[in-house]
Amino acid sequence: MPESCVRCQKPGEAPPAHRIPFAPAVKEKVSASICASCWQEWEEMEIKVINEYRLNFAEPEHRAILKKACLEFLNLPA
Repeated sequence: MPESCVRCQKPGEAPPAHRIPFAPAVKEKVSASICASCWQEWEEMEIKVINEYRLNFAEPEHRAILKKACLEFLNLPA
């Protein structure tokens, strides 16, 4: 974990790796930059994004939409 979270600017523990459902490169970026509290906020927002866009994870484009929304929410570069 860096000295502070990129999103909230506060120090904190990294989110548990098993909770980050992305490819290793994205998972590493999240773990290195985001605190567990902000990740928990994303998990709540994730449900809204999935419902709003009616995402189907069998579709690669839908998985990409969710990843993009996550990175934007967490203030991380794509």
